[in-house]
Order: sequence, then C-alpha cells, then structure tokens
Amino acid sequence: MRAFADVKDNCDSGQFKAIQHAACAAIAHRGLAEQIRLHYERRLHKLVGALRQAGFEARMPAGTFYVYVRAPGGAGRVTFDTAEEASQFLIRRWSVSSVPWDDAGAYLRFSATFEARDEGDEDRILEELVNRLRAAQLRF
Repeated sequence: MRAFADVKDNCDSGQFKAIQHAACAAIAHRGLAEQIRLHYERRLHKLVGALRQAGFEARMPAGTFYVYVRAPGGAGRVTFDTAEEASQFLIRRWSVSSVPWDDAGAYLRFSATFEARDEGDEDRILEELVNRLRAAQLRF
C-alpha cells in the first residue's frame, strides 16, 4: 500500500492546474526568465559583498541563489564545534537566518531570496546583515 500511495502521490497530486499553466507560460517567456536571472544575479553580488565585509570568504555561486560559506569557529568568547551551533547562535542572538551544513565540513548557507520592496530596500537589508554579523564578533 505504501508503494502504491507513493506512486499515486507522484501521478495525480500537485499544484492547481492554473498555477502549473502559469508557471509554464512564465518559463516560456524568455524576457521574464532573463529579468528574474538578472534580479538574483544582482542580489547575489550584493550578498557576496556583504558576507565578505563581515569576514566570510564568500564567492559567487554558479547556478543557484544560495551562497555557501565556511562557518565561523566562534564569536567573541563562544566557540562553535559545528555549523549547526554557529547557525543557532546567529538566529537566536542576532536574528540572522542561515542554514547549517555539516555533512562535508562546517558551512552556512545564506539565500538571496529575502523579501525586499525594491533595490534600495535590498541595500538596507544587506547593510543590516553586515552590521549584525560584525557585531557578533565572528572568528574564522
């Protein structure tokens, strides 16, 4: 029954058809796709710059809207043994959201998908990110 349920979920369940058709139309619209690509590329350049200002060794990704960076080893007098510990410290103490990845070393993932009204608001948000990360006194 479980195998049948898995097959059924993947065959007849999904997004509402109108949403699927809208997604297909958006994907087929080259201008829209290029506009979205440029939007995230611009944001990624800004995010990489912000993370570098805060002491991370950030590089532009080559096909995603995430930036992975080596997790700090500590902050102030606190030491982190894992990316999970660093991520928890950042969210609980500084309200900075990241996703830990400890499977291949201690890394944090930051995303360019944050909410912003416009490009000026993006700059404000990233400036605040830099301020919080600097105030955390991260050690690398």
